[in-house]
Amino acid sequence: MGPAARQEELARDAAAMIRLLETALVLNDEQGSSTREVEKLKARNEKLEAKALKLE
Repeated sequence: MGPAARQEELARDAAAMIRLLETALVLNDEQGSSTREVEKLKARNEKLEAKALKLE
């Protein structure tokens, strides 16, 4: 394998690693967003349950 071929292979490997890291960042962000959404819904549910108890 010559230097040019080695350089091209390293460039492809680096590009693949960057895509992998970008995917991981997106997935982590989505998970964090989902966690925040679940917390908001839990708080809303607690408020509605308290309101329902007052009506009983």
